[in-house]
Amino acid sequence: MKREFCLKIYSILLGIFLSLGLATTNVQATSASSLHDLAPPSTPAPSDNLTSQPNPDRLAIPVLAENPTQVELGSNVYYYNCMPCHGDQGQGLTDEFRQLWDEDHQNCWGRGCHGGRRDDQGFPLPRQIPAVNHLPGALTQFPTAEGLYTFLHTSHPPQRPGALEENEYWEVTAFLLEENGRLASDGQIGPASRQILFDEILAICGLFAVILLLAGSLIWQSRSMQKHNFP
Repeated sequence: MKREFCLKIYSILLGIFLSLGLATTNVQATSASSLHDLAPPSTPAPSDNLTSQPNPDRLAIPVLAENPTQVELGSNVYYYNCMPCHGDQGQGLTDEFRQLWDEDHQNCWGRGCHGGRRDDQGFPLPRQIPAVNHLPGALTQFPTAEGLYTFLHTSHPPQRPGALEENEYWEVTAFLLEENGRLASDGQIGPASRQILFDEILAICGLFAVILLLAGSLIWQSRSMQKHNFP
């Protein structure tokens, strides 16, 4: 009877520790995907026409879901702070994109706008603004999410770098990475991902504490039975 009881205890403990090992592996995988360096994306095939899918209003204000993801929040940040220069599809300030604007706003370098003249009201704009989405070479100079975040935070918007909230910079970083196939649509980066990781580690610590209590209880019961059966 003593042998059977001990074998039962060992089987229970083995099953619990195996479950704990699987949970720990999952957390490590989450940490690796969220906080480690992001692998540069493979170069996609060039698109013949970024606007092949008809859209009745490409400048329409985006509508957020009731519980938006970090990527969805980033698309909203992009619309209001990045889209006017980088394009509605991340294609850059192309001639085709500028045709979507009212006629008196289509020449960004006209007098009084962004030409860099003394009496211009807007900040100077370069003639070529790089694409940030889907095209070969887009964002490949930023192998990590942290690197892209730092660049955006210290240089954008160009007229007032650092003006956005910290979470907004992380959100638009997540959006750009997702658009380039380097982050899942429900992925998290930055402090948000670290908070999720902390919560998971805390849950595993709680599970481990329960296992220790259960193991101690089983050992105590085993010793009690030994004293009972073998005086």
